[in-house]
Amino acid sequence: MGKQKPHRRKLHKENPTGLQSVQEFDKELNEELGEGDREKILHNVYNDIQSCNLEEKLSALQILASMSCDSSMVKHIAKDGIAKIIGPLLLDHNTAIQMNTAHTLREIAENGREEVCNDLVKDDIITPLAVLLRQYYSDWIPEENRDKKVTFVQAVSLLRILCANNESAIKRVNDEDLVSLLIKFLNIDVYGSEIVTIVTQSLICLSDENDAAINKIKQNELLLSSLLDLKADDKIASNILFLKTCVADVLINISNYTDNNQIHVFRKVLSILSDVLAIDHGQILSCLTSILPHESNASSNDKRKKVQENKKILEMQEQALQILANLCFECEDNEIDSDTDDFETMELESECLDDDSMNEDLKITSTFPVELVEVINTCSLIDKIWNKTKFVIDKNNQEILDQTDEGKATLKQFYNIQYTAYLCLNNLLPNIEVDVFGGVDNLFRKWIDISTEFKQIIKKDVELAEASTAAMRAILQRLIQEQANVVELNQLTCNDIQLMLNDLQQCVSINVRINMIRMLCNLVQIMLNKNNSQDSKNYEAIKLVSTFLLDTSKTETRVWVIAECIDALMDIYAEDETDHLAADIKLVPRLLSIMPHFKSKMHQQKKHLQDGTVVVSTVNANLMRFIKYKQKRIGIKNKRC
Repeated sequence: MGKQKPHRRKLHKENPTGLQSVQEFDKELNEELGEGDREKILHNVYNDIQSCNLEEKLSALQILASMSCDSSMVKHIAKDGIAKIIGPLLLDHNTAIQMNTAHTLREIAENGREEVCNDLVKDDIITPLAVLLRQYYSDWIPEENRDKKVTFVQAVSLLRILCANNESAIKRVNDEDLVSLLIKFLNIDVYGSEIVTIVTQSLICLSDENDAAINKIKQNELLLSSLLDLKADDKIASNILFLKTCVADVLINISNYTDNNQIHVFRKVLSILSDVLAIDHGQILSCLTSILPHESNASSNDKRKKVQENKKILEMQEQALQILANLCFECEDNEIDSDTDDFETMELESECLDDDSMNEDLKITSTFPVELVEVINTCSLIDKIWNKTKFVIDKNNQEILDQTDEGKATLKQFYNIQYTAYLCLNNLLPNIEVDVFGGVDNLFRKWIDISTEFKQIIKKDVELAEASTAAMRAILQRLIQEQANVVELNQLTCNDIQLMLNDLQQCVSINVRINMIRMLCNLVQIMLNKNNSQDSKNYEAIKLVSTFLLDTSKTETRVWVIAECIDALMDIYAEDETDHLAADIKLVPRLLSIMPHFKSKMHQQKKHLQDGTVVVSTVNANLMRFIKYKQKRIGIKNKRC
């Protein structure tokens, strides 16, 4: 998951030369200029960048930075070879030129993301950037020259964005040994919290599955760990907490919490993340909605600073949830190449899969050490994560935030927090004892709470709906593992289940549909675990879900969905105790009638299965064997009758 960064203000300076100002350009750009007009402006900007006049050059760089805010223009700018045009200016003798060039390139990279970063790296922006950063390695003291400090911050930010969007950039950083250079600037007593923070943010990206960087950072692990103990007064408390969150992120990347020698570090990490999540994002919302609609007209820099501080806290909370989500997630590399032309080979390989592989593509195999579970309990960390799944924005707040671009960006941050909190729970649930989550009944109540909100969630954001259904699915899966006898399950009626089936039918997102299919399967399995499936209400509920899965398998066009439905049916009716119900719904003949449809769609879509590859191949290998087994069981049962 990407991290949503606060929108940065553009540099605006007075221009006494008569050249078009940044303000004038912004106004003109917003008046929907034609393509020819934009080309002309861009051509003039390129010419002015080559000017010998300092003011013209500076103004042109600022206009280019503003121009990059337009998604189509920033791609055009990158295709023009902007790295070659202004890259050398990173090494200009004038510090103002250096600063504005670094800022402009960072804006271009940040606004253009992957496609633009690819162009910048291809045009070798890394070479002048590396030379610029090495100029700071000797005896630079940040307090001596503000412009040089700003340039450094912008340059390191540019490097981070490039590496986050381009693997070649990471390779170049390794080749240039820039990680060793950056590590020097972790000394907070010399360089201060701002520089240490921006360097640490870059190290987060560089240490993500990059052994070369990890090995170098590990040599300075004690220095990083010491930053977790920083103290701060109220004025800079949020900045220091943000720094410590970034340090925690790096330590997660380079360390292994199953190593007993690292437990003390991870105890600190969890404690810091707990402090971050303890901040009331509802209060942050109140503060932002009181400022943002009027901020553009506000003369007070204090208000602007307050907005940025609060947005940084939101970013920090999302990052804390991201760290927790990644802390216990391990994915087995069991993907099968879906582009293979020999689908029969894939089918044969799938026959070797054991029965457990029918349940999940992803296996979460890590478990939390007891010492860390103690910290989680002491800090009430699970409750804080649950709290972040609540969407605090009501209709009035949404209307306020929708008035401005920055408000809309802030709204997205709140969505991201809720989204990441759901995924965090999804990953934590299989790794921690159920008691830490308040027991099975409390878990099921949480499931009810999320399912109640689902209709609103799906209207807000499809990704959010996907994350919420993933969390709901994980809750039910955990209850199955516990063989839970959930008292409140008795309150669930066929009408409630029918509403879920209606949501599933109306949903267009395949990932949400897959989660809901598996969730329904899990719900039925819990009913069966209670050994009271003969209870009339549960019996009818199981029939309702089963019939829906059979009907969907017959009419669905996407083979992944068909396979998930069939896989769910095989899980539900795996036990012999379900033979009577299987006969009642005519499971065997209906599965036999579905098989030709499934086979046909499987071969039509074999090159486009992607995430559904494993379940499709597994169902293909096991379906006929399951039908024969169940047919035999029902036949024996009928003879006895």
